[in-house]
Amino acid sequence: MNARAVIVWDLPTRAFHGLLLLLVGAQYASGEFGWFDLQWHLYAGYATLALLLFRIVWGFIGSDSARFSAFLRGPATIFAYLRGTHAEAATHNPLGGWSVLLMMTVLLAMSLAGLASSDDIDVFGPLVATLDEASVRFATRWHHRLADALLWLIALHVAAVLWQEWRGSRLVGAMLHGRRTLDAAAPRIVSNTRAVVVLLLSAAAIYALLYWASR
Repeated sequence: MNARAVIVWDLPTRAFHGLLLLLVGAQYASGEFGWFDLQWHLYAGYATLALLLFRIVWGFIGSDSARFSAFLRGPATIFAYLRGTHAEAATHNPLGGWSVLLMMTVLLAMSLAGLASSDDIDVFGPLVATLDEASVRFATRWHHRLADALLWLIALHVAAVLWQEWRGSRLVGAMLHGRRTLDAAAPRIVSNTRAVVVLLLSAAAIYALLYWASR
């Protein structure tokens, strides 16, 4: 099969990546550096939860390349990749796929902990009123610890992407326009309408959680 440029990352996946980057940056800017009011930190956290919920669902019903089954591989494939005997992947390599899942897991845990966190001054997560003081302190402590861990994971992720760029994989451009040159069949890309429905349902679920917590 002749190599040709094909869409490997759909628009919803690329939009998720870009929006998540902006939201995480806004949360560090407000929570760590005080550039914005901390109330915006909460709003960005709610939006992050909605995006993560969307991505989890999209990982099962989205385009072929967006599904977890497409880029989460077993130990044998990982060892083959490390030995240099694994063919280049259309999207994430075997290590990159697991690093994405790890970052999503840490970010999800950090965001959920943030719902029960407080600065003991004027910012309180929506679940603080429903929990005892020890639980709030536990959640706040882990919210900060996971934020530190996420920074290291982001740094490793960026370093890995730059390494792949140096090797000629051109991942950065592909994540922007969605295309890569492959000699394999293009992955199936599903309708953007499905993504919009999933995103709206995810946002509604987070809104329902916040509404329940405020009662």
